[in-house]
Amino acid sequence: MKFESGVLDRARLFSNFLLILLVAGNIFFSIQYITNLQQQNNAQTDNTVTRIQASKLLKLFIDVVLNTEGKTISYADRVALENDVVQMNDSDITKKWDTFVASADAKSAQSNAVTLMKALTNKLLLN
Repeated sequence: MKFESGVLDRARLFSNFLLILLVAGNIFFSIQYITNLQQQNNAQTDNTVTRIQASKLLKLFIDVVLNTEGKTISYADRVALENDVVQMNDSDITKKWDTFVASADAKSAQSNAVTLMKALTNKLLLN
């Protein structure tokens, strides 16, 4: 029996090409999958950091500002609050903080404090 080597060579060439194509596809999709997982982990880490910062600021705000009972807030506490606001790096929180600090009277300060606390709790829940 004589085999035609041209037919077998073509079939072997096609199967080798198909095998290389499938391996390359697996490598490509594996890299895409790993990259996607890393991006999801980074997003979760960012959300966790934002939640921790928001909860830290909210706790300090409650402990220092809301528990003053008419006393003045110390300079160190003001600096700590301001640093926490800056560390959040959130323009909405910063605007609400600036509005609260610039309050003219107790009634507007109370209203602005509620607005700030709502924004902080939203950061805790929605991120």
